[in-house]
Amino acid sequence: MYTQPIDRHHPGCILLLVDQSASMQDGFAGTGQTKANSLALAVNRLLRNLVLQCQRGEQVRDYYHIGIIGYGREIGPALGGSLQGQQLVPISLLADYPLRMTTDAMPGSPDLRVELPVWIDPKADGGTPMTAAIDLAGSLVVDWANKHLDSFPPIVVNVSDGEATDGDPRSMAAQLREIRTTDGNLLLFNVNLSSEALTAIEYPNSPNRLPNAYAVGLFEMSSELTPYMMAVARGMDLPVNVGARGFVFNADAAKLSEFLDVGTRVSRVPDR
Repeated sequence: MYTQPIDRHHPGCILLLVDQSASMQDGFAGTGQTKANSLALAVNRLLRNLVLQCQRGEQVRDYYHIGIIGYGREIGPALGGSLQGQQLVPISLLADYPLRMTTDAMPGSPDLRVELPVWIDPKADGGTPMTAAIDLAGSLVVDWANKHLDSFPPIVVNVSDGEATDGDPRSMAAQLREIRTTDGNLLLFNVNLSSEALTAIEYPNSPNRLPNAYAVGLFEMSSELTPYMMAVARGMDLPVNVGARGFVFNADAAKLSEFLDVGTRVSRVPDR
């Protein structure tokens, strides 16, 4: 299971659930930035990197279908501009329609700037309707899975800084993880953002070290990393052991970026 290669006949599906509640206005782990700003930047960087992975010459090939659901005062697709209201879009369409272009520090060389397309802006308002967002995610990806039964199963990544305000999301998350293709069940990963520079708990394989029922709930909602993702994480010197789940508690900006990188690694995309 989880071995189907990605190609244009067997695309991957990545859906991000982005917390846009009022508490995302709080500072992010001592960075001087709000959690909303840091999350939007991390998502835009991820999408840029996925586009670059799919680029062959001047063409972006549709190896992925991408979606973003925001949840706060409103719940729904978070892409804007020409992609307003779009749920899952081929990555070539995503590449063609960013909101605008800006510049970003090059990793490892902060004095150098590179172009960064912007697809989502920071947003922070309302409560944390995580359960409803997971429900909406299921309605989107089940259709995709039924149309791509021979593809790698969908990946859903939920990023939040707090507990759900619309009930316990675990039952809805369990239903979401039942969606499958012939290559395996949907993968649901979760990351909890922190306002303080605390020690993160990364990719645990049991709930024993988790500090509270909220963290245990997110752990129980999370799928195990695939063997390929485990290999990627170990190559990044991340602390993963057998049974590691796609879950990080008290993540700072660096841990968030690492998490998005590991959690969206399906397989090597084709060279041609």
